[in-house]
Amino acid sequence: MSAGFPFKVFLVDEDLFSLAMYEQHFRNMGCRDVHLFDSIAPCVNRFDEKPQVIFLDYRLNPQQGLKILTAIRKVIPDAYIIFVTGPSGIMESLFSLGQGAFEYIIKDSNYVMHIQNSMKKISQIEKVLYNNPAQRRK
Repeated sequence: MSAGFPFKVFLVDEDLFSLAMYEQHFRNMGCRDVHLFDSIAPCVNRFDEKPQVIFLDYRLNPQQGLKILTAIRKVIPDAYIIFVTGPSGIMESLFSLGQGAFEYIIKDSNYVMHIQNSMKKISQIEKVLYNNPAQRRK
């Protein structure tokens, strides 16, 4: 994509190899404002930078996953929060979506395509909101 995605993206995963892979995929998609974190604390400390998109490894701290989601919503209500994790049950996926996550992506052979599709959806939504700001979440 030549135009890329003009969003500030935070990627949080304790697996450094996964982080490096994500970073490369995002750069290949044209994302230039990508920040990597191997735990949630440094990410939270930089919420004042107002990332538009946050990819979180749900397994990073599953007991805290939904608490983190709620905390992010309080500070950055318009952020697109996407959980990315290894194979897991459909219930935690549905629950996280019901609690305000934008998407829940399973790390499988198609996860790069799912990430690209998520970013395309976000771009489309943001174009609509740009043209009709009254639709933005309060």
